[in-house]
Amino acid sequence: MTTFHQLTCAVSPGGLLFTCEDDECGRRLIVDPAGGGLVVIDHGDRAALHRGSVGGVRLSPARVGPA
Repeated sequence: MTTFHQLTCAVSPGGLLFTCEDDECGRRLIVDPAGGGLVVIDHGDRAALHRGSVGGVRLSPARVGPA
């Protein structure tokens, strides 16, 4: 069974800081809304699928299928 975790967002000096709401996970990442860059600070639970959004920025699991 796939586990989904919700990311919440806060504005930080480096961009948008997304943090997992699950206390046992700890995933954190920064998104540069101007350039679209993404930096993972803490991977957290690598088996969980993370999603979250703020303004025009939306993070969701990738959808992979046949070409």
